[in-house]
Amino acid sequence: MKALIVYYTMAGRTKKTAHAIASALTNYEVTFVPIELPGNFFQKIQVFDDFEKGKFSLIEDELNSLDAANFDLVFFGMPTYGNKPPGTFHEIMKRMKNFSGKKVIIFTTARFTGKGTLEYMKEKIEAEGAVVINQYNFRRFFWIGKKRAIEFGKEIN
Repeated sequence: MKALIVYYTMAGRTKKTAHAIASALTNYEVTFVPIELPGNFFQKIQVFDDFEKGKFSLIEDELNSLDAANFDLVFFGMPTYGNKPPGTFHEIMKRMKNFSGKKVIIFTTARFTGKGTLEYMKEKIEAEGAVVINQYNFRRFFWIGKKRAIEFGKEIN
């Protein structure tokens, strides 16, 4: 079976969580589509602002590769900003090909909250015709750690 993991990360928390989940998916061949903000803190903020304004030229290759056709399971991992995912999530949904009818798992990383982000993502994904079958909010102020993510991956497996 094949799994697609699409994640967005600014500082690396969501990336580490995605890779920890994937390490436990022994029944799946995993493909990643990472959207990682490059550079130092100030450069990342500039790229984040560009993405929020709909300027996606830096990640056109990643966005154009979004096709769920060959995957049994699709994961979306997003950080939480103000109880919503980053604006890039909407562009991902807009560009994902062959998505209707797919089984989807969503996860968020958050320092304080994140439940609203999961609800928001689920609503948008299901509006596109896919079905969210599981979700998890990885929440912790400093370091999330890999243990819970690996356990979640084993549960999915």
